[in-house]
Amino acid sequence: MEQDERDILLQKFAEANRKLMAANEELEAANRKLKEYEEKAAKAEKASQMKSLFLANMSHEIRTPLNAIEGFARIIAETDSQEERMNFLEIIESNNNRLMSLVNEILDLSRVESGAMVLKKNSVDLDKLFASIKQLFKFRCPDCIRLNYQTPAMHVTMTTDENRLTQVFSNLISNALKHTTKGEINYGYDIVDEGDTQNIRFFVSDTGAGIDPAFIDHIFDTYASKDAEKQKGYGLGLALCRIIVKQMGGDISVESKLGEGTKFVFEVPFHGTIGGMSTSNRTTTSVRTLHASYNPDEKVQKTILVAEDEESNYELVKIVLQKRYRLVRAHNGIEAVMFNEDEHPDLILMDIRMPEMNGLDATRIIKEVSHDTPIIALSAYAFDENKRDAMAAGCDDFMMKPFRVEDLIEICAKYTEKKHK
Repeated sequence: MEQDERDILLQKFAEANRKLMAANEELEAANRKLKEYEEKAAKAEKASQMKSLFLANMSHEIRTPLNAIEGFARIIAETDSQEERMNFLEIIESNNNRLMSLVNEILDLSRVESGAMVLKKNSVDLDKLFASIKQLFKFRCPDCIRLNYQTPAMHVTMTTDENRLTQVFSNLISNALKHTTKGEINYGYDIVDEGDTQNIRFFVSDTGAGIDPAFIDHIFDTYASKDAEKQKGYGLGLALCRIIVKQMGGDISVESKLGEGTKFVFEVPFHGTIGGMSTSNRTTTSVRTLHASYNPDEKVQKTILVAEDEESNYELVKIVLQKRYRLVRAHNGIEAVMFNEDEHPDLILMDIRMPEMNGLDATRIIKEVSHDTPIIALSAYAFDENKRDAMAAGCDDFMMKPFRVEDLIEICAKYTEKKHK
């Protein structure tokens, strides 16, 4: 073979070899892509399964308290015993709180996943906070479970978001109650000195069933539910706890042994006072007052215009307020505007979503002619932007449905007295 032919063959061989190497590289890239797609598909399938389990669990969690609320609401109307009525009322109230807690968790998850959660800090008396948390679970703890809290001897106030801190403890204690059949649940805190900084370490521990080691690394995942098939999962609460604690600048961890119990610990930077006087002037009350202790002359009663299209919602407001005030009912925004001109009410309770004309448009019109008449938005819309829209339209205050009876009585008294000063 001559030299020229040999060179040509070598060139062809080299070219073929380059093509083979390029093909191998493309094959490897394709295999990597295929592996990535398979991993993504597996993750998507797992996420889909977890969401399905989550939705099944949520369906159960929502229907269970609804069943009790609907059932005992019917029974309470058929009994003549005052003692039985109060017992039934406590059951309804307990299940209502359970349902509201779940709804708030779902809404909060939507907020935090969109980055809309903002901490609102104020000075919090931790002794009072822990006492109020125990009161919150007074009717939810069975007799076989003791709920205790432990605090240092020195009085401590902390600058933090009181509602969010309460939410973390509420979620952790609720989780402990789900998995503890007897024994005790303890919660508390201590101050940790770390050089030039101070942290505060909170904890919630129980003597319950414990957590499977295979699941413990996923306990704070959004759709994780250890036993959702049995309708008894860990739910949204733990995922929210981690998000809130991280927003506070801290971290949360868990220790657990099967059959012995679980302990959650979260540590955040401490800003506040130790051993000083409390700066929190917040007071709470558990007084339930459905009926007025007086029945003033109707001629001197103040008038409240209630703009509400739902019959059941109006009936509730009517039962609470009819012995305290003269009530005028508007079924939509147009009627609210007309009755305001005719009745000159001392206060207006304004629903937001109504037929014919919504509450925001009605508020704008009323404030043009009666700018001194206080208007309280009474709405099932729950997001911060809904409150901002109501205030921008001219509302003086905002109350979410479902509301506490005591809160409605208090806010009506506040604004009717203010107008006549």
